[in-house]
Amino acid sequence: MTWWLKARRVHTHLPAGLLLFFLLAAVVQDGPVHLPSISLGTSEGVQAMIFVPLVPAAFLFNCLGSRFGSAEDSGTRRVRGYDALLALGVVALTSPVGSAVAAATGSRAAESLGRNTAFLVGLTLLCGALFGSSAVLMPAVWPLLVVMFGLRRPNDPYPWTVLLEPAHTWYATAGAALMLAAGIGAHLIFARRSA
Repeated sequence: MTWWLKARRVHTHLPAGLLLFFLLAAVVQDGPVHLPSISLGTSEGVQAMIFVPLVPAAFLFNCLGSRFGSAEDSGTRRVRGYDALLALGVVALTSPVGSAVAAATGSRAAESLGRNTAFLVGLTLLCGALFGSSAVLMPAVWPLLVVMFGLRRPNDPYPWTVLLEPAHTWYATAGAALMLAAGIGAHLIFARRSA
């Protein structure tokens, strides 16, 4: 297992990613960012917090991209299982961070950090398993798609957006859980050896 931790650079990359995630969540809070919305035909202000979960998703994708090719390709070690546990661990660590930031600052957007991270990590794993390293941009593109096409009216997102929904919306939570499960399943079954 220690060879896997070193190969994935978990000991260096993950603490740095989680620290950056915490600092961004504490600084951004409920601050707005104005982006064009095609579905509304105007520039719409959304909470910048929807972009904060990109940090752990990007660091996770970076960790999963570093590997020992020959040792992992031999198939004698359960590398994909360890990778899935790493992804679940990242999601599990981001939820309390969001809750702590919400409790300390009163940020309502921080309450959804764990759910949104689960969604983007699942999307990262799913796209990485299906398309390899070229999928690195999909989690970054998703929030932009959500802002451009995901609003019916100001502050009224479509249910498929997940990221813009309030923290305790059941269907957004279910969507994030389904995306995480699909991503982990795809990583365990379909992950390309070259990814």
